[in-house]
Amino acid sequence: LREFYAKTSKKSFLTMATCVLVATDVLVLSYIYLKFNDYAFFEKTMKLSLAMNGLTIEHVGKDFVLHLHSLFYKTLVISLGLAALYHAINYFCWWKGKKFAATYIKMLSCIGGPLMILWGFGLLSSGSNLGLIFLLFGAALLALFPGLKQHFSE
Repeated sequence: LREFYAKTSKKSFLTMATCVLVATDVLVLSYIYLKFNDYAFFEKTMKLSLAMNGLTIEHVGKDFVLHLHSLFYKTLVISLGLAALYHAINYFCWWKGKKFAATYIKMLSCIGGPLMILWGFGLLSSGSNLGLIFLLFGAALLALFPGLKQHFSE
């Protein structure tokens, strides 16, 4: 990888890395959205939570659960939107040569890559083939680190 990155111009690396980072963001944010947007999953979790306190959905009312899910959904969308915006701002600042953004991208690569790989193994062990995609993107994210050291070592 070091030879590859040594032959790659800074602008080409920046473009390639940004594509990998944005694709990884889309994967992670989409997965979280699809996982937690599911009403059946929310209702199952709610029933479990209520059961731990000796209650059922009938105790709190179906309308309450629907309103709580609506609140949860809005919070989910806002949180994921803010995460996407935060990353977009960092990527923009990185393109503008800001050192803090390059530091953040390095941290994202060296911490996020291994975490994505672990997440991929977790998904695979639960029987989801989506884990392979997480493994691939985690490896790609981790593979950016030598290029970041090559082009952004100042």
